[in-house]
Amino acid sequence: MIVKTNKNKRKNLAQDAYEKIRDRIYHNEIEPGELINEISIAQELGISRTPVREALRMLASEDILEVKDGVGTYVKMLSFKNIKDIYEVRKALEVIAIKTAIYRITESEIAELEKNFMELERKYNIGALTKEEFASIDMKLHQLIFTKCENNYAKGIFEEMSLKIKQYQYISYESLNDSKESISQHLEMIRLLKNRNLKELIPFIENHIDWSLKSLMMEK
Repeated sequence: MIVKTNKNKRKNLAQDAYEKIRDRIYHNEIEPGELINEISIAQELGISRTPVREALRMLASEDILEVKDGVGTYVKMLSFKNIKDIYEVRKALEVIAIKTAIYRITESEIAELEKNFMELERKYNIGALTKEEFASIDMKLHQLIFTKCENNYAKGIFEEMSLKIKQYQYISYESLNDSKESISQHLEMIRLLKNRNLKELIPFIENHIDWSLKSLMMEK
């Protein structure tokens, strides 16, 4: 019983460390190419190095980290090909997801999305918009599409890719140069969603993701 309890505790510590390290990578607090300081993280979290190592293994298995023998563990560098590949798959998945999600997203959920993006627009206009807020609201719309879709395989693949997508998006929000256009596109997407206009929404989503990729490439 004690052994099982210790295993569960270690598993929980590893999961907690995984989430904290993942969030720092997502927010670019640990940047691509940066060496992960295992000792420093363990001390900061107040835990031993064992759960930190387990957390790093989990992130490496998700292709977020890269282990270099005899050197250490690094945040994987972002390449143009990786970004392009991720967005290509994301576009295909989002088109699959919206085909069923469009009829399952409720009026109240659409109203909430619209309110959130209009608030982003207001804050942008007065110079009060932060990249953290923008990134959070942006991702909520796209996550809702997958939450409401009926294709579990699309959901699963998107979930696996979501940290990479968030990481790339956060970089694109760094200067907020394109945020006005992005907000405008999202509000149009919400309008099409509200009207259940699948015929126009599919090509609009495809064009939006292509635009997002182009914007990210220019930022990078």
